[in-house]
Amino acid sequence: MPVDKVDIHALDAIFSSMVRSLDQSKSDIFIINEESRRQLEELREDLKRTNEEISRAIMEGEKLSSASLKSREKLQHVSVHFADYTKDEVREAYDSAHEVQLEFMLNSTKVRQLNDLKIHLENRIRTYEDSMDRADHLAGHVNIVTKYLTSELKDVGPALESAKMRKHFSMKVLEAQEEERKRLSREIHDGPAQMMANLVMQLGLVERVFNDKGMDAGLDQLGFTKELARNTLSEIRRIIYDLRPMVLDDFGLVPALSKYVEKMQDYHPYIRFTFESKGIMARIPQSTEVAVFRLVQEGVTNAIKHSGAKVIDIRIEICENWIRASVTDDGRGFDPSKTGDSSFGLQGMTERVALLKGEFEIRTEEGEGTEVILTLPHDQHATDKDAGGKSG
Repeated sequence: MPVDKVDIHALDAIFSSMVRSLDQSKSDIFIINEESRRQLEELREDLKRTNEEISRAIMEGEKLSSASLKSREKLQHVSVHFADYTKDEVREAYDSAHEVQLEFMLNSTKVRQLNDLKIHLENRIRTYEDSMDRADHLAGHVNIVTKYLTSELKDVGPALESAKMRKHFSMKVLEAQEEERKRLSREIHDGPAQMMANLVMQLGLVERVFNDKGMDAGLDQLGFTKELARNTLSEIRRIIYDLRPMVLDDFGLVPALSKYVEKMQDYHPYIRFTFESKGIMARIPQSTEVAVFRLVQEGVTNAIKHSGAKVIDIRIEICENWIRASVTDDGRGFDPSKTGDSSFGLQGMTERVALLKGEFEIRTEEGEGTEVILTLPHDQHATDKDAGGKSG
């Protein structure tokens, strides 16, 4: 195609969209990395508890092995001197030996299951550690690419029109989508899939206890199985919510943030979360809603991870042409001039707000908590036009 027929304005719009997508991807990487760090700490605590349970189970197994040996010796003595014992004494010896042997078998099964769980937890820990390393590496590459695109390639619109470049960028998009699918597949395999496998094994153990030890013992074992099933369901719901909260698409920003705050309160009961919204209740453009939601989400994640706060307050105000959101905590605060390499989250928020032509402010000092404030412009009428176009 001749250069004079290239629509430069359209190419510039595509280029700007690419830059925004890269910036959003970088910010999402930061959020995923922080969430992975939290999950990693929980897994390490689970592994510690599992090791303690294994030690206790092994000690109990040694006691049961000794008891089993004694019961078999007594049973052998009864069998040899059968005529010296009453029928009740013989039955008691047999029942005692059987009960000790059953408890020993159940304990051995428990030890095997705990060892399987230990291996599973160790594998998940390695997976999370590898994912975090890859996320840090990827974030660095995305940052370099974004800076290169915004500084070196701003005026190469005519070159991007060529079929070769369009194909190249399309392939990169497809590769990024495939990487996300792989990440999600790994997360489901290492989380719900493994938990479901453990649930199946546990149900088999419940059936065995019901048959061998009766109703009471079976109900006790069933309680542990119910808790395992509940944890599996919680893990599946967490993965779905992290991908994208459906309430954001269905009902808008304010209900989505309200639901998000409720979930954070459940996840972190030692922190008190508050949420307040004011202003107009009309929907704003979805792109702005998504941007504000992700920015607030990242601000809350930073406060939970770094501030040591006991109270986190989220506020949002929606006006006709702009929207303001703030995340305030009563934590330890910090000196903004000394954040250094630990400020990836704040850096990502700053760059995203700048791309959206908004304003970003951090009010903090050491020992005085932190307040993060962002203000973004929006075109409410664009939402009305989009709705009208769809209905037509």
